[in-house]
Amino acid sequence: MAEMVQDIRGKSSVEQPDIDKNGKTVDTSETTNKCDIDSQKSVSNSTNTPMETDDSSNCKTDSAFELNGNGEDCDTADGNEEDIDLEGFKYKEYMCSLMVPVCIILRERAILLHLKEKFRTVYGDKTDMDIAPIKDVWKWRNGPLLTDLLGAPFSQSMFDITMTFDYTESNKECTFLLSSSCSEMFVKRKHDRRFRKKLAQSLYTRANVGKALDKLSDDEFRKSYQCPPLAPKAAISCDIKCQNENVFVAGRYNKYSRELSQTPWLIDGVRRSESSVEELLCGPINKHFRPDEQKFSSSGREDVDVRMLGNGRPFVLELINPRCRNFSSEQMAKMQQDINTSTEDIKCRDLQIVPKEETEVLKQGEIDKVKWYRALCWSEQPVSQQHLDTLNSTKELKILQKTPIRVLHRRPLATRDKLIHSMSATRVDDTHFSVDLSTQAGTYIKEFVHGDLGRTRPNLSIILGIDVDILDLDVTAIELDWPKAVDQDREQELQKPQTDT
Repeated sequence: MAEMVQDIRGKSSVEQPDIDKNGKTVDTSETTNKCDIDSQKSVSNSTNTPMETDDSSNCKTDSAFELNGNGEDCDTADGNEEDIDLEGFKYKEYMCSLMVPVCIILRERAILLHLKEKFRTVYGDKTDMDIAPIKDVWKWRNGPLLTDLLGAPFSQSMFDITMTFDYTESNKECTFLLSSSCSEMFVKRKHDRRFRKKLAQSLYTRANVGKALDKLSDDEFRKSYQCPPLAPKAAISCDIKCQNENVFVAGRYNKYSRELSQTPWLIDGVRRSESSVEELLCGPINKHFRPDEQKFSSSGREDVDVRMLGNGRPFVLELINPRCRNFSSEQMAKMQQDINTSTEDIKCRDLQIVPKEETEVLKQGEIDKVKWYRALCWSEQPVSQQHLDTLNSTKELKILQKTPIRVLHRRPLATRDKLIHSMSATRVDDTHFSVDLSTQAGTYIKEFVHGDLGRTRPNLSIILGIDVDILDLDVTAIELDWPKAVDQDREQELQKPQTDT
């Protein structure tokens, strides 16, 4: 057990807390540890010590597969110190989850029947509910040791250590159920095409084996299964994985480049742009959180050649299995500063960690939110004041937009109703004018200007009666009050006078 836990623990740069006689951690409130682990480590039981009964027959049982940590032979993956440190998890408390072979259910039943037969006065009226599951016994035995070696208390933590014990003979021990009186629970799954490729792994589950045993009488079980169970025929392996719950980092970004895509732009595996908004945001953030991967979401998206101005576009990053997850407001402000000083193409504001529930705001606002644009337009004929007045007086204009030709390769063909809430046009010169638009989310502004070969109606060309095209487009505002503004609070905090203590 000690060697197994040492694999989980890896390096720790902090002093380990004291443990009292009950295995409880005395002081860990300020302890931050690194848990360094190879993603898959094999731990094999080289010996199987059976439990001896006190009866004259001297029967031997081994239902627990010696999961108590005695006599384990632990194999640790080779790797240099630098690689291990880069994979380190930071935590203040931990959870431990155990996954045991399905046949453990059978072995526990067999042990109980054996005890009821040999020690009737003690176990005669006992049921499965009266016997502690092997997973609980394992935790009682090894929990204090694990807490001691990790230097952190066991709690309902977001950091979870999962130990999956595997026994290669587990499915064979369950095969008698196919010919039992409860075989119907397995026939459907056995013939289901979805499970044919992984039949060995999926035929017997804790759920269906447990239900089968509930219906199986003790007599029928004894006829089909050894009571007490035989010692395991193969070594037990243990796969250890550490997992932090995902973290959600939200903020708003501005984009000032007309050559930067929002997400990595790949065509047939070839990059079409050097970077993207997502990558520029994720670089400094991932450096600190160190996730396995990230998922980027935002309140809409702008084209490569469109700038995102004003108060920025709300976004959220889901960081999957981060090595570190707890950062203060000041540390988040430092990450934001790192983003903003690393490039001139984007700027970030209000960077913060948010609960998962709050991220639903992005999806809920897709239909209802209002977006503001500024379009620089060209007209074939000179623009008169009458043309401008026509646009300025237009309110709540309903338009019909077929899926634009330029996005048909990735969007389904459909006709959508959209609203242009208002327009404000300003003359630039004889053949150029700019127009500020307030629209319903999801409106294709470029197509509203030039008409997209008649696929958007009405459009500016129809409204003005002259050919119009768009030269530049900016998003100037997105009316979605999320996430909460924190930059001003941070600035006020920094401006507070420092008092002597």
